[in-house]
Amino acid sequence: MTWMPCLDCGEVAPGTRCDHCRAEREARTSERRGSATSRGYDSRWQRLSARARRLQPFCTDCSTTDDLTADHLVWPARTLADVDVVCRPCNSRRGATRGEKASRHAEGPSGEAKFPSHSSSLGGDAA
Repeated sequence: MTWMPCLDCGEVAPGTRCDHCRAEREARTSERRGSATSRGYDSRWQRLSARARRLQPFCTDCSTTDDLTADHLVWPARTLADVDVVCRPCNSRRGATRGEKASRHAEGPSGEAKFPSHSSSLGGDAA
């Protein structure tokens, strides 16, 4: 990891932000976005995400084994075929390429939150 000045306070840190500024930034983001549970990431998603990361312990995009997340290809993700294991930076890049509409929840007829399918933007098949 490269040591560099924190983008917020200038203190030398092993990344783009020091631990203090990173925690403050995450708190602000969490406050703005709401909790993971309120956004639809319930215990079912947590189990599916953990299983996917256990079965594939590396990022699909860059092959790193650090800071892995499960990216949902369709929402709600119900099977392993509906998720892709990627590191947090790659997951963020994917979200940025999908645009603002893809990062907001839409209400389904049953009231559950869902995302549109993103498999075409990833060049893969969600099934």
